[in-house]
Amino acid sequence: MSNAEMLGSGPNAEDAGLVEKLRSGKPAAVVELYNAYFDRIYSLIFNQVSGDREAAQDITQETFLAALKSVGKFRGQSKVYTWLYSIASKKVADFYRRQKREVKYQTESSHIHAVELDQIPGGDPLVSSTVESEETRRAVQETLSCLPLHYRQVLLLKYVEEMPVLEISQVMKRSPKSIEGLLTRARKELQNRLSAQNEG
Repeated sequence: MSNAEMLGSGPNAEDAGLVEKLRSGKPAAVVELYNAYFDRIYSLIFNQVSGDREAAQDITQETFLAALKSVGKFRGQSKVYTWLYSIASKKVADFYRRQKREVKYQTESSHIHAVELDQIPGGDPLVSSTVESEETRRAVQETLSCLPLHYRQVLLLKYVEEMPVLEISQVMKRSPKSIEGLLTRARKELQNRLSAQNEG
C-alpha cells in the first residue's frame, strides 16, 4: 500500500478543527458539519435504499444525530467522512433489518453513471470497455442492483467515491487485505453477469 494511500485515509487539519468545535458544543459547527457532508452521505444512502427519498432523508438525519451524540468517542484516526459513512452503513443495515426485505439498488443519482467498465480491471473481452450508450448504462445499473449489498458497497466506494483501500477498510470494518479480496470478487461477479447478459 502506498504512502499516499495511507496518508489519504487519515484526518486533516480541517477535520480536526471541526471535530474540536463539535466537541465544544458550538452550534455553528453543526451547521458546518451538515454543509460539508450532508449531500455526499445522503447520496450514498439513497443509492442503497432503492431510491426511497423519504427513507434516505430519515436515515441521513439519524446518521448525523448519532454522529453528534458520539462525537466525544470519535478518536480522530480517520476522516470525518469515513466516520460518518461508517455510521450510515449501520443505519442502512438497521433499515433493512426493520424492513425485512431484499436490498435493491436503484438510483436517479448521476453518480452511478460515473461507473465505467474501463474503471473496473480485469474486464471480460465480451464486455465493452466503456459505458457509452444509455442502454448500456442501464444494463450496468441493473446488474449492480442484483449484486449482494457488500459487493455493491465496495464497488461504489472504490469507483464512485474513489476511496483508497485503507479508507474503505475503515468504513466497512474489514482489513485492507479483506477489502482487496472483496473488490476482486465483486469485479469478477459484475463482469460475469454482464458477460452472461451479452451472450444472451
